[in-house]
Amino acid sequence: VVIFAPSKRWAIAILAAGLALMIVIDLVRFFSRRGKKLFWKHLGFLTSVKEKKGPTTSLYYAASLLACVLIFPVYAAVGGVISLAAGDPVAAIVGRRYGKVRIGGKSIEGGLANAVLAFCLIFIFVRSVHVAAAGALAGAIIEMFEIPWLDDNITVPLAAGGAMVAAVYFFGM
Repeated sequence: VVIFAPSKRWAIAILAAGLALMIVIDLVRFFSRRGKKLFWKHLGFLTSVKEKKGPTTSLYYAASLLACVLIFPVYAAVGGVISLAAGDPVAAIVGRRYGKVRIGGKSIEGGLANAVLAFCLIFIFVRSVHVAAAGALAGAIIEMFEIPWLDDNITVPLAAGGAMVAAVYFFGM
């Protein structure tokens, strides 16, 4: 959305509408018996155990994408989105399949796969090794450590985008 929207204002409008939709879905799921039944019948396969009693991770995902676009310049918003959308899933896939060395519940192998893929994809957009490395490493590192009260769909893109802004501030693009 950030890349393809005609302007930042359009990106914000589209992401805000997506977040509003996620909020409505969660409210209907929690406060309507019929809504709850429909949600679990059609979308339940997309959820994890922790989502049964709290907001869906999709809500956090939508909120963090909107926050990235509101807070960061476009290059950092794109980096945060890439870190979450590509790095996080590859970490889970590689970690489950090949993960041997673990820190808590996460594998070093998954974290490395996350950092490498995120770096390659971010670099396509920023064309700066140190800025891409900062975003990829920050996203991968924050994804490795679980903060019990904060979903990684919030922390990963914000850490990646923030690290990219810091890298530009200290080292330039």
